[in-house]
Amino acid sequence: MCQKVFPLPREDAAVGFCGSTLLAYPIIHQFVGYVRHYKKNLDRALDGSELPRRFADLTNRFLESYMNPADLRSELRETSFIVGAHSWLLKRPIISRIRYDGGAKKFVAASARFPKKLSPSLYGSCQFALIGDLRSHYLDRLGDFVDYQKATRLDMQPFSALASMLGDAEFTDRHGKFKGPIGGAPQLLKIYPFLRTLEFGVYWPNRRTGSLHLNGRTLFDYEKLPLPQIDAETLETFYPLADLQNADTW
Repeated sequence: MCQKVFPLPREDAAVGFCGSTLLAYPIIHQFVGYVRHYKKNLDRALDGSELPRRFADLTNRFLESYMNPADLRSELRETSFIVGAHSWLLKRPIISRIRYDGGAKKFVAASARFPKKLSPSLYGSCQFALIGDLRSHYLDRLGDFVDYQKATRLDMQPFSALASMLGDAEFTDRHGKFKGPIGGAPQLLKIYPFLRTLEFGVYWPNRRTGSLHLNGRTLFDYEKLPLPQIDAETLETFYPLADLQNADTW
């Protein structure tokens, strides 16, 4: 499966998408370039809380330059983005959805929270963004890992719920009821409050029987991945660099 989550060069933010790669890939590529070549981004003088709006602005400018935007009608409906970052100004993480507004005929950014009807406690205590197909089914599956009535925070439960669905043929079979809108290995990226992003290798479906993936790609046997690696089933995490002795490092 293709990469869906992309760290940004400023290293305190990332962008993910669902929908059409025809639309999403060139937009994300341009945004990565914007971040890399605008000094206030690399210096983080531009706070992470500004990134969702900047991403929406760039996306709309991209569409304005398209020869015939009407050709993208279906792609616009099905494609959405998430921008996540750590804000040094607000001293907390921020996460926003960027969706196409058919009335305004442009992409708009909005902060995201957990659905209040499902869990008032999570709605009031944490940010949560969800895009893509099978939204209601995902929230049902997440309920198997989280007590919606009592929970006040989320940890790895959203990842486990996604992995559970990706391992369920009901949602991945191209000939099944839902025509397999999802598939492949789960992808994981972490943004730390000390302004650092880190991608994780994922053993899928688990370390015992599966293989190691990074951003949806199965790694070759000869690849040595220095990044942290997680078992998608047990959530056990492995740190290859932790095995190095000080004498062997420079």
